[in-house]
Amino acid sequence: MEFINIPTALFSSPEYIGAEPIQRATWISLLAWCCEQENGGIIEGCRSWGMRRWMQTCGVTDQEISVENELYHFDGDNLIVFGYPHEIQETLKTKRKTARENGKLGGRPKKTHVETHTGTDVETEEKPTSVISETNVGTEIGTNVAPYVETYPKTVREGKEGKEGIHPLTPSPCTVEEVEDHLRAAAFAGRVRLTPDQIPDCATAYWGSRDAVNWTRSGIPVTKWQSDAISFATSYAVNHPPPPGNGDKDPYSNLEEL
Repeated sequence: MEFINIPTALFSSPEYIGAEPIQRATWISLLAWCCEQENGGIIEGCRSWGMRRWMQTCGVTDQEISVENELYHFDGDNLIVFGYPHEIQETLKTKRKTARENGKLGGRPKKTHVETHTGTDVETEEKPTSVISETNVGTEIGTNVAPYVETYPKTVREGKEGKEGIHPLTPSPCTVEEVEDHLRAAAFAGRVRLTPDQIPDCATAYWGSRDAVNWTRSGIPVTKWQSDAISFATSYAVNHPPPPGNGDKDPYSNLEEL
């Protein structure tokens, strides 16, 4: 086997919970080696092994093995490892046997083709579209199937016609000047504590941060930029306090108009 199939239930089992952290790590090393050897979770004749043999074979020490617990224990000269995937090993043996028998008969059956309505030939044999945990454990099965992974974030917008992807060139819902006017009005009304000199920088910072991610916030499209800009400006004001001496007066008290 090239992969370890460990059910998550094992990590909440009494055997695992009752073991010490070092014993848990030792168990995983032993289980990995057993799966590689496909030995049924039994390391035969290993009681007399020294530290060098244990280190070179399983990556553990003889002292760690000597502390018996429910995750691994000696039965005579053999070490029994808990949680070995016996069913997966049997599945692999069956598939290998089937592959050998098919090989003696001349290999896999030839693929049949059917003509579609577009005039092109397509293979009728089904191809795997996902990796199943029960089969993704050996060299013969599951190792040539790679799940599709997108290389870029994808944001969707709910609309009347269903889900619609946002195009990278979606127009901005506002301009920097509109954000600046909105923040200036909010500051004059006391909704945000920004000085007149801070507003242009805050508006530019907000517009740039949202435009860089195609007008989304934590992956969610920004539908009302006005309230989103106020939220951004509130955090901006906390992180950019006014110079000393300006905090005891209202910077807009002498302004008659915006």
